[in-house]
Order: sequence, then C-alpha cells, then structure tokens
Amino acid sequence: MGGMAVEVKNLSRSYQRADRTINVLKNLSTTLPSGTFTVLTGPSGAGKSTLLHLLGTLDRPTSGKILYDGQSVLEYSDRDLASFRNTKIGFIFQFHHLLPEFTALENVLMPLWISRESKDARERAKALLMEVGLEKRLDHKPSELSGGEQQRVAVARALIMKPFLLLADEPTGNLDSHSSLEVFTLLRELSQKQGMTCLVATHNEVLAKIATRHITMDDGQIISDSNGLIA
Repeated sequence: MGGMAVEVKNLSRSYQRADRTINVLKNLSTTLPSGTFTVLTGPSGAGKSTLLHLLGTLDRPTSGKILYDGQSVLEYSDRDLASFRNTKIGFIFQFHHLLPEFTALENVLMPLWISRESKDARERAKALLMEVGLEKRLDHKPSELSGGEQQRVAVARALIMKPFLLLADEPTGNLDSHSSLEVFTLLRELSQKQGMTCLVATHNEVLAKIATRHITMDDGQIISDSNGLIA
C-alpha cells in the first residue's frame, strides 16, 4: 500500500455568524508528500481541526483546492465523495467513538460491515489488533479497556480499510503522558510500515518532536514548517 500525496492550494474556509464573517482558514497552501508522517500543532482556534475536516472531505472549502494524487475530488457528487472518503481516508479523533455494546474486534470490523466487504475481514481485524498490542483483548468491550487501549482499538479501526491517508485530530488528548507517547509512537510506526500519508493534529509539543515533519498553524495560516518551507 502506498500513501496518497495531498496538495493544498490557497485554501480558505469562512463561516457566517449572525452579521459577521469568521475566517477560520486564510489562503493556506501546503503539500503532504506520499508516505510522510506530519504533526500539526498550534493554539486552540488556529484552524487545525477545520483543516483536517477539509482534508478528510467532511467539509468543503469556501475557496481553494485540495488535490489527492492530482485529483480534485471535492468536485465529486456527495455519493462519490463519500465512497472516496470511506475507502481512501482513515480517521482517528480525540474521543474514540467506540460503540460500547460491541467488542474490540467488532468495533474494528464496523467499517467493513458498513461497506459490505467481508472477505477475510475477521482475520484482518485480528491481525490489526495484534499489531496494536491487543491480541488478548479481542472480546473485551470498551468499558473493560483502559483509555490507551480504547484509542488503540480506534487506531486499528481507522486502518481496517487500508487507507492511503490517515488523519488524526488530538488522538492522545484524553490520555496520560505515557499512554500518549505509546499511541503516538504506534501511529508513526504503523504509518511508516504501511506507507501511509499521515497528518496528526496535537497540542502536545513533546510528541511533535518525534515526528518526521512538524507544521505549526496560527490564526488560520501555516507559520512554520520543519522542512524549512514557509507556506
């Protein structure tokens, strides 16, 4: 599996609130080369989550373009865009959003059930849970898992569709420092092993230091890039 190259060109996103316009992203441009592991930091309100939602096709920009391996998929119909999102992009959020009545294995299988892809599904799910160190927790429900273990299940669930692009929004925001480092290191290792393009938004500057690339946002713009590129 290879990663997906993402190119962002002059991206803006604004919202109307009562009688005023709030500009969350302001003419932002950057690239995520295929297979890179990038950490995105910046203060609350900088626009990190908005950028991730746009890159994940969960929202559409006010202006500008996002190209995925050269394709402008935001011009797709809602149905085709949903299909692209479900098969090409993996998501991990701060709150793991596991379904409490289902086991770890069943939670990981959920995206495959929704897409009706069942060939070797259970074996793939078990293999992923083994990779994230939960081979002895397959039949445990979320309430029987620690916070770090729950987020590891969420990581496995995000990878079950073999995404080309993995987006994580504050994936360790609810975890202690030890669990945060473990989950973050796991994400980096899995992304490198599978060749995925990965973008992780975090407030944790310590975690940012172990990334292969570090982008900093403030006030809707990119203000620094660890590769020396100022967008």
